[in-house]
Amino acid sequence: MGNTMRILKTNIHDLHLTELMQIEDERGAVFHYLNSNQETYNGFGESYFSKINSGIVKGWKYHKFVHQHFCVPFGEIKIVIYDDRDTSPTKGAIDEFILNDSNEYNLLIMPPRLWYSFKCISNNFALLANIIDQPHSPFEANNLPIMTKIIPYEWK
Repeated sequence: MGNTMRILKTNIHDLHLTELMQIEDERGAVFHYLNSNQETYNGFGESYFSKINSGIVKGWKYHKFVHQHFCVPFGEIKIVIYDDRDTSPTKGAIDEFILNDSNEYNLLIMPPRLWYSFKCISNNFALLANIIDQPHSPFEANNLPIMTKIIPYEWK
């Protein structure tokens, strides 16, 4: 991993992907995640891990107001984002990302009002870490089933 956070290209307006640093030696590793000095840091509300078993797909989910900061400190996850924001210059765009604990150890910073879903593509389970900018509220999010005609994406 590099020593600086490099911003990577995404297909969706206001969606940010940056490389994260890992410091490894014979004793183990330090996995950097989020720093309040980052330009895209939106504040702290809550932090949690989501454990996803191998082959399992979770989502579709949509947050009305919450900014999310995803990384995968263990395992490998494929994340799909769909932009159906009426005022977005990328309305209708879909983007796919692989996040893992090795060669794709990145931070995915997602603004509100994007649909997302993810699948564990590890042989075992994976952990998705998420820091959100406000405490979780069940009334703030919407959900759709994985098989929906609203989002033009089919999980395989």
